[in-house]
Amino acid sequence: MMQFKDDIRIRQRRRQTRIHWARVWFLIIGAAIVLGTLTLGYFYLSLSPMRQAESRIEALVRQKSDIVTVTQVSADYRGHTTYAASGETASGAKKVAIVQDNKVKTYSRSEGMSNTQLRSLLLKTYHPKKLYSANISRYKKVLVWEISYKAQNNKLNYLTLDFKTGKVYRAISGM
Repeated sequence: MMQFKDDIRIRQRRRQTRIHWARVWFLIIGAAIVLGTLTLGYFYLSLSPMRQAESRIEALVRQKSDIVTVTQVSADYRGHTTYAASGETASGAKKVAIVQDNKVKTYSRSEGMSNTQLRSLLLKTYHPKKLYSANISRYKKVLVWEISYKAQNNKLNYLTLDFKTGKVYRAISGM
């Protein structure tokens, strides 16, 4: 009898392990969700200082100027930090506030070039392939437009133009 059991055991085929594709897909989807959550959390935490600075600048502009609604805040880190906040007054006039060392100075937006005038000047003169940013700032105590764009040769270029006239103060080509 013993011999018979050993023969059966020898002749039995080894059972193939079956892959459960549902488990594999659940693991892949679960890993993707965890990875996505960690990535989004990292970006949220890394951008929180900028969000806090923007909130602080918005409150300071509302407090120390006649701007009631702030629509855009941009930062310039040349030498020292300068913030520019665009917005509207209670009467609907568009203004720009330059914040430097907690001092707020406002300018009327109508004194400078409009967005369409600036865009047409850039398209006619520099022929950008892609416009990355156009922010208002202060350069050597003068209100300026700071523009970064990709040229036709795929190189990054940077312009500092006068806020009112569009005169070039500084041009950096091919970064």
